[in-house]
Amino acid sequence: MSARVEVSSPRWRVAPSVPVAAVVFVVYCVIVIGLMRISGVGYEHFFDTTGDTMRAVVLPLAAGAVWLVAFLVWARWDHVFRDARRLPTGWFLWSLPALLVLVAVLHLAGLDWTLFAPEHVLAVLLASLLVGFTEETLFRGVVLRAMRQGDRSEGMAILWTTLWFGAFHLTNLLLNEPGAVVQIFFAALTGTALYLARRGTGTILAAMTLHALWDFSTFLAGVHMSDSAATNVANVLVTIVYPLAAVTLVVLVVRDRRRPAREAITPAEVPAGSAPGA
Repeated sequence: MSARVEVSSPRWRVAPSVPVAAVVFVVYCVIVIGLMRISGVGYEHFFDTTGDTMRAVVLPLAAGAVWLVAFLVWARWDHVFRDARRLPTGWFLWSLPALLVLVAVLHLAGLDWTLFAPEHVLAVLLASLLVGFTEETLFRGVVLRAMRQGDRSEGMAILWTTLWFGAFHLTNLLLNEPGAVVQIFFAALTGTALYLARRGTGTILAAMTLHALWDFSTFLAGVHMSDSAATNVANVLVTIVYPLAAVTLVVLVVRDRRRPAREAITPAEVPAGSAPGA
């Protein structure tokens, strides 16, 4: 029987930690919120036209994406985009991400697509993809990776990442969005579903996709409200999403209060002398 050894962590240029994640977060906010402010487009008009969307959302988020990618290439953090181990995720935990997908699809099905120019739809889609990439890389990537370093439980890593994601939406006050305070709670609860998408698949790509789909449906629905049957059903289901998310978050925190957060970033043992997996 061959001896087995544990794969060692790569050499980081800077070790994953909450203070470093906080610096990454602050720089991201300065770049993105700063560019959004100088775009000259009010928050409530971000998605009104193709030009507004490109100038006020796509360009700032693209700059934010460059910052995040540059940091990760330099820092060499592991397990930002993929977990070493997939944590248990039963049917109940999957129900929240599944409900978000259903609501988003119904919102899209209920839209009157004749009201949108093709280039406008493409601009909103690009903005949604960039939101999914940047915010998931930042929160379910950089921040969650930092939270999993050390002696925290996975329950605490979930809770602090979720609260941080919610609090991030306070920055919308700088964009003169009066509903930013309320967004804290809704965003935090939605973040629970995004965490579960990563947890259940072991890859951040699932969270990015869910985030982009959710935002694409809400951004377009906010431009041209619809009174279709599909939209009405979606609006009813939304009243279930947030209570379910609150219950799910409590279940996660309590159930994983003793599960070491490092478990998700600890590679399985491999035979001695073999090359570690990608």
